[in-house]
Amino acid sequence: MKNTGFGIDHYTMSHWNSEEERNAFYRSGAHANGMKKSADLATEIRTYSYEAEKYPDWKTAKALLLEKGKVMRF
Repeated sequence: MKNTGFGIDHYTMSHWNSEEERNAFYRSGAHANGMKKSADLATEIRTYSYEAEKYPDWKTAKALLLEKGKVMRF
């Protein structure tokens, strides 16, 4: 996992060995409970998933997120 951010903008990147592992985490305790409280912390969350051999640089990751990310607004 990597993260960056300042002020109201925060970003994270995670690596998973499989889609099944990723989905199990998304639905698990701490993450599921945190997502239920998202509206208390943010007005918008964006997610984007893709397969790669290594993490993209932050500039590329942010561009992909803005261009192709799934948007959840509260």
